[in-house]
Amino acid sequence: MDGLLERFGWIDPSLNPDLDHIERLYCQNGNVFLAGFINNELVCTGALTRKNSKIGRVQRMSVKRECRRKGLGKRMLKELESFAKEMGYVGLILETNNDWISAIKLYTTNGYQIYNNDGACSHFHKTLKSERGL
Repeated sequence: MDGLLERFGWIDPSLNPDLDHIERLYCQNGNVFLAGFINNELVCTGALTRKNSKIGRVQRMSVKRECRRKGLGKRMLKELESFAKEMGYVGLILETNNDWISAIKLYTTNGYQIYNNDGACSHFHKTLKSERGL
């Protein structure tokens, strides 16, 4: 919620009911929720959920403001991508608000491409390369 407060300047908990049920929504049925800690302090999060049998969705990516630009977002993405490959996904999708420039930069520099911009959000996709055959 701290990340949402920082980005929006206000919080309406009714708009984020999933955060009250992280374990039930993000840690079951093949979904993954990762949390990164430094000195027992939560500094980043990321979730991977199922869009369909071949495509996963990256959600709830957040890095604490004072911990940004230290590679934590990239590391979180790579971990989620690794889980996605293990789960047999061939691609990932995600979305972020258009005015979250740092998030857009994170995704584009890590191989995600915009496939739709609805005016409020940019929607990204990335094809996952198989580790096989190396």
